[in-house]
Formats: sequence, C-alpha cells, structure tokens
Amino acid sequence: MGYKLVIAEKPSVGREIAKVLGANNKKDGYLEGNGYLVSWAIGHLIELAEPHHYDERLKEWSLSTLPFIPDKFKYQVNKSTAKQFNVLKSLINNNEVKSLINAGDCAREGQLIQDLIFLVTGCKKPIERLWISSLTEKDIREGFNNLKPNSYYDGLTQAAHARQKSDWICGINASRIYTIKASANGRRDVYSLGRVQTPTLALIVDREEEITNFVPQQYYQVLGTFNTGNIATNSNGDNSYNGIWTSNDGKINRLDKQEEANRIVSKVQAQKGVIDKLEKKLVKEKPPLLYDLTSLQRAANTKYGLTANQTLEIAQSLYEMQVLSYPRTSSQYLSTNLAQQIQENLNACNVAPYKPFVAQILSSQIRLTTRHVNDSKVTDHYAIIPTNKSLDFNTLDDKQQKVYDLVVRRFLSIFYPDAEIEHTTVTTKVLDEIFITKGKVIIKPGWQVVESVSNSKDAKEAKDPKDETTKAEADELQEANLPQLQEKQTVKTIKAEVLSKWTKPPSRYTEAAILGAMECAGKEIEDEKLRQAMKDCGLGTPATRASIIETLLKHDYIFREKKSLKPSAKGISLIKLLPCELLKSAELTASWEQKLNAIEKGNYSSATFLAEIGTMIKQVVAEISKTDIASKLENIYEASGENIPCPKCLIEKRKGILLERKGQYGTFLACSLNKDTCGYLSNIPKTQKQQKALLESRCPNCNGAMKLYLPKEKDKSPALFCIKEGCKGALWFNEKGGLNAPSANASNGNGSNANPKPTQETGQPCVKCGAPTVKRSFVSKQGKKGQFWSCSNWKREGGCDASPVWIN
Repeated sequence: MGYKLVIAEKPSVGREIAKVLGANNKKDGYLEGNGYLVSWAIGHLIELAEPHHYDERLKEWSLSTLPFIPDKFKYQVNKSTAKQFNVLKSLINNNEVKSLINAGDCAREGQLIQDLIFLVTGCKKPIERLWISSLTEKDIREGFNNLKPNSYYDGLTQAAHARQKSDWICGINASRIYTIKASANGRRDVYSLGRVQTPTLALIVDREEEITNFVPQQYYQVLGTFNTGNIATNSNGDNSYNGIWTSNDGKINRLDKQEEANRIVSKVQAQKGVIDKLEKKLVKEKPPLLYDLTSLQRAANTKYGLTANQTLEIAQSLYEMQVLSYPRTSSQYLSTNLAQQIQENLNACNVAPYKPFVAQILSSQIRLTTRHVNDSKVTDHYAIIPTNKSLDFNTLDDKQQKVYDLVVRRFLSIFYPDAEIEHTTVTTKVLDEIFITKGKVIIKPGWQVVESVSNSKDAKEAKDPKDETTKAEADELQEANLPQLQEKQTVKTIKAEVLSKWTKPPSRYTEAAILGAMECAGKEIEDEKLRQAMKDCGLGTPATRASIIETLLKHDYIFREKKSLKPSAKGISLIKLLPCELLKSAELTASWEQKLNAIEKGNYSSATFLAEIGTMIKQVVAEISKTDIASKLENIYEASGENIPCPKCLIEKRKGILLERKGQYGTFLACSLNKDTCGYLSNIPKTQKQQKALLESRCPNCNGAMKLYLPKEKDKSPALFCIKEGCKGALWFNEKGGLNAPSANASNGNGSNANPKPTQETGQPCVKCGAPTVKRSFVSKQGKKGQFWSCSNWKREGGCDASPVWIN
C-alpha cells in the first residue's frame, strides 16, 4: 500500500491535520495512519546560501567584490533545523510514498518554504495543494475534498522565489557597500539595508525631521458663550452654548494678531445676537469593514498597546486553537459561499460576553450586503473572523482575550444596522461677526452597540493625520450638550474671550500609524475605499510588516518611546547619508510589491523583475561607492548626543568615543582611536547606572580612568578596575546597582560591605577578550606553591581560554 505524505509548515498544524486524517501513530518527526504520513517543516528549513559559498573572496567585505549578483542561486540547509529536514528528505525519497500534499501556510512565504523542500530534496513525485483558511475539522475535511495540483499555484511560487532572491540581492550588496563606506573612520557598525525596511525607516526618519524642524506659530481664537434666555434645556442644567469665531466664508477661525482678536471680543461682549442658521443633518454610518491583519494590528496597538508582532503571534495562536480564521490575510471581505453558511460562525460566538448581541442578530433574518461580501476582493483568504468552533472565553489569557474580543465584536457589528447620527451646525451672528457651533446626537446606535466608537486621542492616532492642530480645531467645534435652539432665535453674548494657542508639530509614528503608512506606501489615506484601492502597492505584505518593524528595532535604527517609534542616530544617519533615493522611496518599493503580485497572477515575468533589481543594485553600488559617508556620519552622531566618550580620552584631552566591537568571545567596548593612541577596552554597561559610573568614576588610588568588569558568575558583583598597569584601584557595584563608597577593603567580590575581603590583584587586560587579568595561586601535588596571571573570565570558570602567564 502506498502512502500520501502531508507536509505542514509547523508541528502544531501538522498535529491538527493528522488528527482529522486519523494519522495517530507517533513516529520520529511525523505521524502515521490511515494511509497518510503527516510531517512538517519548522519555518524555513532551506535558505539561500551565504555569499562565500559562491566565492571564497566574499568572506571579506570588500569593494572589489561588489556588486555580486549570482547567475544561479545556491541553497543551504538551516543548521538549527537540519534534523527535521533529514526526516522530510527520508520520507520524500521513501518508495512507499507515492504522492505528496503541500499543506504549508496558505500564502507566498508558506509556498516558498514548501517549494524549497521539494527543490533541494529533488522531489519528482506528484504534489497536491491543501488550501484552507481555518484549522477546524470541517475546513480541513473540505480542503482535502478540494485539493488542487501544486502546479496550480505556480504563479505564487514564482513570486515567492522572486521576492526571496530580490531581497537577497538588494540586502547583500547594499548592506555591504554602505557598511564599508561608513566604517572608513574606524566605526564598525554593521548596516542592514533592504528594499522594504529602508523606505520604512525613511518614513520614520522623515517624520522626525519634520518634528525637529517644526517652528511653533502662535495664533488666537475667539470663543463666545451665548445664552438663549430660555428655561434650562441642556444636560448641564443651563441654557448656554459656546461658539468659535470664524470668517464670513467659514474658512478661517484663527487670527495671527491678538489685537484683532481683542477687537472682536470688545465688539461682541454683552451684545445681542441671533441664530442666523440652524442646520441638522441625519448621517448614517455603516458598520466598519472586517479586519485584515494590518487593520487588526493597528486596532490592537491603538487600544491595548500591543506591538504588531505581538498581535500577529496572538492571532496565530488563536488560529491554531481553531477559534480564528487565517490571520495573515489582506482581505477585509467574505466570500459568497462563506456568507451562506455564516450562522455556524454566529452560533460559535453565542458565549459570554457576546450572548446578547448574538441573540439580537438571530432574532431576525440574517442579512449581509456587498459592503462585507465581495468575491472579487477575496483572493487567497477572507477577512479574519471567528470560526465555527465555540470556546470558553475564560480559557484565554489576557492578551488572547483582547485580540479575540476585537475580532468577534467587529464580526458581530456587520450584522447590525447603520448607526444614525444627527449632526447639528449652529451659525450665531453678533453684529456681523460669525460664530460656529457643531454638535452631534446619536439617534440610533445601530452597530455601535457592539463596537463602541472612541473619540480618545489613542483612537485618533490610528488614522494619523499629520496636522494635529486641524484635529484639535475639529474637536473645539464639537458641542456635546446643546440646548434647544431655533433659527432666528435671539441670544445674548454672556462671555467672549481670546484663546491663545500654538500650532503643534506632527506626532511621531505609533506602530498603528506606521502600519497604515506602509499599507498605503507612505500616503496617509484616511478614506477607507481609497485605502482598499492602494492595498496592492504598499510596503511589504500584511504577513511581513510586523517583522519589518522588529528588524528596524533589532538593528538599533529605531527604538520605542512609550507608544511612539523614534529613530536613533544610526537610523537617521543611514537615511540622511544614503545617496540612493531608489532605496528610500516608498512609492518605488510599493511598485515592486505590485510587480510581485502581478507575477503571482501570471501577468509579469519573474526573470524580468530580477533583471530590473540587478540593474538597480548596480546603480546603487556605484552611487554609494562615490560617497564620503564616514566623515559625515561622525557629525550626525555628535549632534545626536548618542556618542559615549572614551573615559581615558576624557582625562587625556582627546576626542575618542566608545564603539562596540565583536571578538571571538563576544562584544566589548573599545576606543575609536587606534590602539597606539589609546587602546581603551571595557565590558559593555548593561544599565544606565553602570554607564554613568564608567564615564564619571576615577580610580580611588591614582585618579585615572577605569574599565567595567561584568563577571559571569551570578554570586559576584560588577566592578570598575583601574586601567593603569600595577594599580589595584577598584570600585564595586552594590545590590541596588550603585557604586559602594571606595575604601581600603571595599572590594570583596560580591558588592557587599559586610565581612570585607582583600581585593584580588588585577593586571593587564586579557589579550583575547579584554577583561582584567587576576593573580591566582596554586598548590601542586607535591605541595609546591606558585602564582600565575589569568583572565578573570578564565575557562575553568566557564569563560575565556586565554593561556595563563606564570609568575613562578
């Protein structure tokens, strides 16, 4: 009997599929039963080979080897997951396996992971494709009943390979050439560049420049308070309302000169006016679109402060629990087929705290319109919705509950009617001066009963309009509690005052805002339909945007400051000094994404796309190679205040700074000046207190510079040691992270002043790792005593293997 081999993308998905297929016999790296073998990848088992696998010269980063664009790409097995690859290779080549089923993630990367396995193992057997949007038993069975030949997805496969190769070509060449040019003055930071991450960084850096260069402008407004003379008619218990002065054409409510504002106040103060116009307009607000991954990430970041990556991981976990549909989707619509069976999904939501909403929906006929059901806008996957599997809400952890709640409430809201809101605009005229008042009243909440709309600052951040002042002005015109008013009614100005204000700079990007900017290729588009139209040409894909943000954080290009993303000096310098607008252009990169989508649909050639990337990279390398980046780089770092001065150079009146270096045994700090000029070495501070102590402390013995020592042993404390040869000066950090007061017996090795012990004598830095050497004693088997110098991180204590220097 022949077997069908099913390959999932990860073990958890493989187990769910095996359970449905009846493959319950556990083997080493796979499950067997009922004519199936079910195994899995563990992410990317196969990677593009490193450059030196093509040419040994490429081990060194050199201008002479760039640009490097392979004629034919090579692959290598990921060492960390090689065992599972060998399991799959053995199964694929097993004669009893007659055919395969690709059950990888149903997206571009999932197709690539599987195809590389088939490619490297040389698989020639028939392959079918499983394509499902949830892991419920029903969907898995339906998926197996509707398998298609893997070749049906050739366009997706070609796009996936083109994406991987283009990113490799772009990343390898651009990163190397920029790093080489930036390190000409001794700074050895490695710079990572990419066709998506670099323009995304450019968005954040450009916003920071706008904030830095912003010059606040003072302006003035006039606020009038009017009394109707009626019996109290609003919820505040009075009959007054406010209005903002505006020009006759209604376009200006700001004044540049205070004198003009004072003139208007004096003119209208205590004067009678009239309600010149009273307009009421009933507006129907339709339920919002369902969530795709990006909109879900934005909502979770805005409401709960979850990062894009956290939201993706949580949504993935809920998908694997079978309670949410496939999360890496770019669609916000349902298919007609799914809509016809949607009551099963509604029934699954009939648990606390959603029972009242489900009961209301099921009490009448279920209706969905083309606003939420559109087959033309459902390609690989539909929107993120709850599946037909019920769950106990209390079994989820806090973050899972938050993400699940967002999805369920958005899903339930689409079955509710439109919200009906009455918008009121009051035009009050006092001696020909116009005051505008706006208010709104919810007549019928409709879908807002399920998913309340917040007017908080956090909610507005998700839309990210650049002009915060415009947003503030709109808020000023909103009047929550209007009394009963009538057109041509007489009112009295009981108060008029000048409001002095300043324009505000644009806000920094939050993760919610940068995800929106990436989705629309940097164009800040609030209109939902226009945003939908721009989706196919954004930066990255819904599945990759979170990882792009994490990549920028990992490479120290940006850092989180509360909810905002702020660029570092390293990130700013990359964008400022990178001469190639091509690599910084969001619109151009978006067009590349559009071409990848065209390749996927069979409307563009992957060979043509890669040839275009190759031509561009040659231009990039040529352009960067002509640029003096290193000298300009130091100016940016110095201006940023991020440079850490070398303690030894501070004393000796030089301008050396501390840079991170990588050695055989890890990273350490070294002076940017050459070894002969300074030669300072230290461990890297792990806390602000350690960094401050390193820069400000002086040796208690000779008043010289000190270096930081961080012991590997948990029972020992960090210390500062004098760098001067022969000096035994030392300062130890206490349990609170601060320095103990220097004393003759302060250095007891554990940061405590209790039962002080003599300081262990230290010598010159270790030749291998730079840590202090210490004098040690030994007694031979014959009872002979001796001493030697060895690294304080000596391998006998789990660290450095530098050879000891014998004293006697």
